[in-house]
Amino acid sequence: MPKIGLTLAPANSVAGAGKDGVVVTEVDPKSPAAEKGFKEGDVILDVGGKTVATAGDVRDAISAARTDSKNSVLLRVKSGGSTRFVALPVAKG
Repeated sequence: MPKIGLTLAPANSVAGAGKDGVVVTEVDPKSPAAEKGFKEGDVILDVGGKTVATAGDVRDAISAARTDSKNSVLLRVKSGGSTRFVALPVAKG
């Protein structure tokens, strides 16, 4: 996902990540995701209120937000032992 700066993998394919969501496997340090505090190992549980299980699900939810002319999309992210919400800007085009 080069536009937001995340490389993702299904959580069930990464040891210790659990079975729900998608795991952040890489963060571009100059990306919007890095500015919002994403780190390797974070698990994205849902995007825009929709549960995600693959990188494609995340991409589709972000595309839907762009199509709806939204400036950002809300992600529910599990990081360590806590869960937080992150409003991630969605680039136009």
